[in-house]
Amino acid sequence: MGSSSEFQGISTLSTKDQILFTRFASGPTAIVPHNVVHKAFEHQVDEHPSLIAARHNGTNITYADLDVEANRLANYLIGCGLKPRQRVCLVVQRSFEMLVGIFAILKCGCQYVPMDGGVVSEEALQHTLRDTSASFVLALPKFEDKVNRCVPQEARIVCLGTNEEVSAARHRPAVSISAADGAYAIYTSGSTGKPKGVDVSHGNVTNALLLDPGKLGIAPGTKVGQVLNVSFDMGKPLDSA
Repeated sequence: MGSSSEFQGISTLSTKDQILFTRFASGPTAIVPHNVVHKAFEHQVDEHPSLIAARHNGTNITYADLDVEANRLANYLIGCGLKPRQRVCLVVQRSFEMLVGIFAILKCGCQYVPMDGGVVSEEALQHTLRDTSASFVLALPKFEDKVNRCVPQEARIVCLGTNEEVSAARHRPAVSISAADGAYAIYTSGSTGKPKGVDVSHGNVTNALLLDPGKLGIAPGTKVGQVLNVSFDMGKPLDSA
């Protein structure tokens, strides 16, 4: 029998039913293999470097190449002054550059805030850029003008895919963060008022996607289609903002 604290909220049950509830309400404990998102990615890089990580518009990128590009961008951003646990806005559309940006931000120990540059209004973009207090904004070149019209003066814009980071180190940054730190923040559409941000921790993501049933049987070699808006969260567990 457990301690009396286990019976909180079920006090209306009989003593016998409380014992049965406590005994059978808990299943086996599963250990999450990785507690931060990019470490799970890096594990796949080390295990399967030559496998295709993503395919877009008929071209491929391997896990090893994606890791190196993300490392270079992350080291470049760190060299520019990006500090761990900051929010970084990511104004993109689905592309290899989007993937590089996401993993680079995570490798910096930071939290990315994704926005579809082709959909987000300038009003919503301006609000999000200010609300996140982001000192860095990563954007595809085709959205640079749009971001420039909305970004606070103190924020720095880095255009993805322009090889600004080509001379940066290719090693993985040594930045320490925990499962409780934010991986990304999703903003609501703002249809009923100003968009509101919701933080999602690394632990929430890895717990949902690396264990059954959330991982859906996905294994190395599985092809997974990605067609949703880049700022749609698919209902992952959320922390309160």
